[in-house]
Amino acid sequence: MTYDPILYLGFFVFYTILILILGRHGFDRSESLKDYFVASRRLGTWSSIATFGATWFSAASMLGFTGLVFYHGYSTILFTAVCWFLGAAVMVLLVDKLYEYDVISVPAFFRVRYDSKSLQVIAGFILLLSYLLYLVIQIQGFGIVIGKLLGIPYTVGIFLIFLFIIYTTFGGMHSVARTDMVNFVLILAGALVAAFLVLNEVGGIERMHAQILDRFPGEESQQLFVPLPEGAMSIAFFISSFFTLGLGLAVNPQYLVRVWSARSKMTAYKMITVSVLLLSFVYLALAVVGMGGRVLIPAGTEMATDQIFPYMMSEFIVSPLKGIILISIIAASISTANSQLLLIGSSAIYDIYQVVRKTSLSDRKLLVYNRWLIVILVTLALVLSLTPLQDLVRFSGHIWGMIAATFFFPLFGGLYDQRATSRRAMFSFVGGMVTYIISFLLISEDVSRYFHPAIPSVIVSGILFFMKDRERT
Repeated sequence: MTYDPILYLGFFVFYTILILILGRHGFDRSESLKDYFVASRRLGTWSSIATFGATWFSAASMLGFTGLVFYHGYSTILFTAVCWFLGAAVMVLLVDKLYEYDVISVPAFFRVRYDSKSLQVIAGFILLLSYLLYLVIQIQGFGIVIGKLLGIPYTVGIFLIFLFIIYTTFGGMHSVARTDMVNFVLILAGALVAAFLVLNEVGGIERMHAQILDRFPGEESQQLFVPLPEGAMSIAFFISSFFTLGLGLAVNPQYLVRVWSARSKMTAYKMITVSVLLLSFVYLALAVVGMGGRVLIPAGTEMATDQIFPYMMSEFIVSPLKGIILISIIAASISTANSQLLLIGSSAIYDIYQVVRKTSLSDRKLLVYNRWLIVILVTLALVLSLTPLQDLVRFSGHIWGMIAATFFFPLFGGLYDQRATSRRAMFSFVGGMVTYIISFLLISEDVSRYFHPAIPSVIVSGILFFMKDRERT
């Protein structure tokens, strides 16, 4: 396998050239904030599908999901992918009403809907901090893969993503959407190729399952195949996952911005539906890869969840097609990172700086500030990435949980309840955030699998949101 680094380098160079060409697309098209952040609401069907799907599928999904299947079996699909898909179904309920608001960010929606600059600023701060940490996850995922497959140190690997993110984000949503058309195709191809290579190595899916049953006799192997491996506790785990991942996705600003970027409501509906359909094939393919690891990786091997996938590809699979898998993981990291950086920029410059500033600035001036801020924020995320996080999926789950706890009721309630006031939204927002922080500190890691901090936080947020209605009557 001595040819692997050269092979990977060739694919990496090819990917770099593609991104350089396509990323230039938005540089001369982003003259206003609306151009830059939502592509002037002109994205077509396939551009919308690609940027929605590529943003959805991050390094945490590709690395973390595969590793979780390796350790916990097919039930991982129920507790992660199914919860995300249910969240997408909830998001569909928002599309019609979201289109009634001509805004470029979720915090800006709060300002317009509730006539509250304070809500916009607070929401902007939450997004700035949470998505900065989420950006660290993408950089770390990139560093893990590049370091493992190219044989370079992790610290060198994470520096390689720096220019990718900055370049594709500088052109705004136009550049992000154009590069995501390549990234999403690579994500689909990489997952399917990985499943094909693993099945080819283990002798097919039936033989793979038979080998797992022979290799791990008794209850251990059975737990890998059943949808609810822990009985009643699994139901609690599913509910916990839905509150975190499902509700968190339904109101996740990086996806709602893509609803506003679509050129019509019908385009937005197609974007969500087709993306979920295509992503289901990706998750099924990666589930096969994770289970294949049970056959390929020696019993007793212990490593972090996020290391399983790259370890399998580098140690047990021999094929030039592995280059596609490499750049698919890179594509997953970059496509989500640049979207998050775009969101961080809008939160900091448009939702915070522009609001608290006494005099307004032109769009051109704000875009200059935004691009300088992007460089600073990526550098900060890079520094934070020097200390790798453990368990990317679990860490990202807390970010999604915080979004669900703070945004769900003010957003959903604001769209569907015309009586909702800024006072109610503020109580709901702050109450959900405080409850989440307290729950995070008090609930142990083992218990949080079945009773995630998102559960009491979302409930408290909802009670506070509707309690004000009863006080007014």
